[in-house]
Amino acid sequence: MLMIIAMDNLSDNISLQENNLSRIGWISEIHQGNHRLKIDFEGNPFGQPIWGIIGRAFTREEICIAIDNQLDCRINFLAGDLSLPILVDIYFSLLGQESLILNAKRIILEGSEEVIISSGDAKTIFKARNGSVQTTASHISSSSEKQHKIQGKIITLN
Repeated sequence: MLMIIAMDNLSDNISLQENNLSRIGWISEIHQGNHRLKIDFEGNPFGQPIWGIIGRAFTREEICIAIDNQLDCRINFLAGDLSLPILVDIYFSLLGQESLILNAKRIILEGSEEVIISSGDAKTIFKARNGSVQTTASHISSSSEKQHKIQGKIITLN
């Protein structure tokens, strides 16, 4: 009888640890040293994000995109302990997201053939083949507090 109780407790502990192996979570802050993160996760018993570690190589930019866009992340726990979260993956799929936030000193978009930026009827196309930029829209406005310069060998105005 004693052995059965011990086996029941063992199976309860194993199932508790299995439940704590991996959860979906979110990063809310990165430590200045780039080695720790504040992580929240499904079923967080602490009621607030807690410090965790980074489980594989991520760039600071990837982590910042995950923070700014509240991307889902896979969080594991050291020895199944919910107080020891480990970031192991960031799910970068943005399907269905209303917005994407990119926040950096410098953002580079590169396309070997062309880059298209569009929203509704407004569109700008950057073409590598002939080095041209084409902008089309219902209304285009341009303003400057200082010099507004237009240069070209040929300039055509209506």
